[in-house]
Amino acid sequence: MAGRPRKSDAEKAAKGTLQKCRQNSHEWTINEKLNPLPPPGLTADARDAWMMAVKVAPEGFLTALDHGVLEKWCRNYALYRKLSKAVEAGDIEQTSENSGLRSLSPTFSALINVQKLMLACERELGFTPISRSKVRTQPNEQGSENPFLDD
Repeated sequence: MAGRPRKSDAEKAAKGTLQKCRQNSHEWTINEKLNPLPPPGLTADARDAWMMAVKVAPEGFLTALDHGVLEKWCRNYALYRKLSKAVEAGDIEQTSENSGLRSLSPTFSALINVQKLMLACERELGFTPISRSKVRTQPNEQGSENPFLDD
């Protein structure tokens, strides 16, 4: 579907443009929290990435539906660390024995692909500054000190 991306009802309500005829009746509300313990089978680096992401995420930011994307990000993060160590050790280019031409090593190419996958997951999870600005978390129970934000 072409055009502008749809806005959530919460975003419309925050801007004051929410109308009953334009409410999304198919919008999900997710109440289940993400398990803070990493899934079994992750490497040490991937487990550390999981624990760090769950620890620093705001309350209600990551839900149970984010489990798969977060696990994919953690596995790619661990692979990124492993590949970046190899590249830093000098595995950037290789020379063909027959022609003598230089080309990027498969390790470096894999590192670039892993970085692309990580960035896609980071955008989905709201880990980048731009995607984080678009995500709204549940409001806290304390009242805001800004009188313009109160209802």
